[in-house]
Amino acid sequence: MRKSRIFAILYLLAVGLTASLFAAEIHEAVKADDLNTVKALSEKDLGLMAGFLFGIASGQDSHGGANRETIDRMRDETLQPEKIMDAIQLRPGMIVGEAGSSYGYFTFKMSRRVGSAGIVFANDIDPAALRTITKTCESEKITNIRTVLGAVDDPLFPKSNLDMVIVFDCLFEFSEPAQWMGNARKYLKPEGRLVVVDPDPYKMGNSGHFLSREKIQDLARESGYAVIEVDDLFLKSHMIIVLQPIPVK
Repeated sequence: MRKSRIFAILYLLAVGLTASLFAAEIHEAVKADDLNTVKALSEKDLGLMAGFLFGIASGQDSHGGANRETIDRMRDETLQPEKIMDAIQLRPGMIVGEAGSSYGYFTFKMSRRVGSAGIVFANDIDPAALRTITKTCESEKITNIRTVLGAVDDPLFPKSNLDMVIVFDCLFEFSEPAQWMGNARKYLKPEGRLVVVDPDPYKMGNSGHFLSREKIQDLARESGYAVIEVDDLFLKSHMIIVLQPIPVK
């Protein structure tokens, strides 16, 4: 995981846990990877939490267990992943793909949800991230996850009958989101769904670092998807967008 993504996660966690007095300034520092400014503003805004957050951001390797577990616990509180999986109707036995899996925060939660009869294809463009997932699978004897090295504009899933493709907390980082969404269609069943869980700028005071709901929906329509309404009001900082491929006539 890149340093900029760690900062983005920490920023979102801060927004979810407290009403930030310096949200705009922290956001600009996140975009610039300005570690010193993030530290200074966090200290002003979050008090004792600042050192905690700063230690996560600047400490050991981002794939390391201690930092990852701490961030994951905070993300669990803010993102409520079990409620997200309920909202998108992820069920046992499904065959799903995840794009931008990173070290597997949501991957392993989906793995437990789909169970032994299901499969999760964990995709990323970073081989090191996929190796981290593989090592965790080996150490914890998880057998329903397959890693897939993708391209910036194509997830390159090995199946074309997926029940669902999920982009969790990272579409805003994609360099070619429109092309990627268009290419993802071919891996879905006709009734399959593309699910985007991404930071919601509206909920965070119109932060320009992230894609708006309207922008994502426009990209989806241009790529041949219909938008399906889903309730995401329970999320403090994120949105859920569910998309279904429109049949080609």
